[in-house]
Amino acid sequence: MATDERAPDTGTADDRGTAAARDPRARNRGPAARRRQQTTSRLAFVGMFVVMAGLLFALGLFMIGDRRALFARDFEIYTEFSRLGGIQKGAIVRVAGADAGEVAEIRVPRNPSEQFRLKLRVLEDLRGLVRTDSVASIQTDGLVGNKFIQIEAGTDAAPQAPDGSTIQGSDLYDFSDLLSQAGTTLQALNDVIGQIQTSINTALSGVTDTMAEANRIMVGLERELQTILGKGEVIVQDLGLIVKDVRSGKGTAGKLVNDTELYDRANKLLAEADGVISKVNDAADQAKQLVSELRTNTGPVQGAIADLRQTLSSAREAMADLSESSEALKRNFFFRGFFERRGYYDLDDIPIDEYRAGALESRDRRVVRVWLRSDVLFAGNEQGQEVLTDEGRTRLESAMSDFLKHPPDSPIVIEGYAVAPTHDERYILSRRRASAAREYLVSRIQLDMTRIGIMPLGDQAPGSPASGTWDGIAIAIFLKTDR
Repeated sequence: MATDERAPDTGTADDRGTAAARDPRARNRGPAARRRQQTTSRLAFVGMFVVMAGLLFALGLFMIGDRRALFARDFEIYTEFSRLGGIQKGAIVRVAGADAGEVAEIRVPRNPSEQFRLKLRVLEDLRGLVRTDSVASIQTDGLVGNKFIQIEAGTDAAPQAPDGSTIQGSDLYDFSDLLSQAGTTLQALNDVIGQIQTSINTALSGVTDTMAEANRIMVGLERELQTILGKGEVIVQDLGLIVKDVRSGKGTAGKLVNDTELYDRANKLLAEADGVISKVNDAADQAKQLVSELRTNTGPVQGAIADLRQTLSSAREAMADLSESSEALKRNFFFRGFFERRGYYDLDDIPIDEYRAGALESRDRRVVRVWLRSDVLFAGNEQGQEVLTDEGRTRLESAMSDFLKHPPDSPIVIEGYAVAPTHDERYILSRRRASAAREYLVSRIQLDMTRIGIMPLGDQAPGSPASGTWDGIAIAIFLKTDR
């Protein structure tokens, strides 16, 4: 059933009649007209919204295109890398640190011997900086940021890189390569140490064999000399008998004197004696030469000793280089945290104020201290200097006995405290006390020097038994907690 919707009657009949007479269209304005008017308003609003959305879309497209340099003139160059290191198509390209374009294409190599070929789109305004000797490298934006291509500006002597040319690419140096190289270096060092040990053993064996040979030569020489002396005595005795017979006028002796066979035998015996004596002289010369080589700086023996000295010198240089590399790694920004977690701290780099504020303490490390007074540990000597007493050494060993059961990666710090009239005297005396205690503990208990350090702190000691000040030392160990 249809209903007749009418507008509320707010006037009199005369008024309505007068209005109808004035405007005949008023009689036709009903609900349908109002609905048409509302529809028209909605369409106008929608049209306005669509127009504004289109304008905003065009503005955003223009801003994105301007940011991506889509409307700017550019040129294309190429570079090659053996590995990408996370670079993708669309990555940023920078020239001398300025945003210059993007990676337009990445061509994958067809075999392992080839490299990845990247097509770079660079702004025409920066063409003057890109030369034929420019080098492209893969860089990281911060520590964990996105990867981008960095093109270093070339030199004035090189021409500009033309369109489609290829510039040199420098591969990304990864930390895994650094660790692998460090492992290779340590393995090479182990091999060098093994070679040094082998060379030392060989040299010592050669020296031992040389001394044994010299001893054997001397023993043989002594025996030959004794034999020669015995033969000489026999010859002298025979000659004495012959002379005696000749002088006595005996016929047999005369015959013997005139006998040519006896003469020949005598000559032969003398020749043999000369040969034996010559051999003895040669042996003696060889023995003298051997002794001379052992005493002088020439000869094969001294050559072997020189090689041994050179090998030991090379080993010392290699160990010194390894120690310097370790110290550099400890101070490096990337490896400092690793060494600190292992218990290696360079107290020379930590100011006293930072140490007091807990530089060695963290969420997973707490400190435990043992306080020792100076009158128990030290006493003055004849020169007026403080030295450790026997009772002080015993107290130090007793205090350290509780710390030795903890893991070796727990750093130990000998804190020195001193009460003196001036500021400088307090810190100098506190350092002397800490140094004396550490030297005794290192020599007595065989502690690792990299595990124990010293820190002079004057007379201020918050948390000490003396309520704020202390005169003596404190042994502090920084232990890892379960958190």
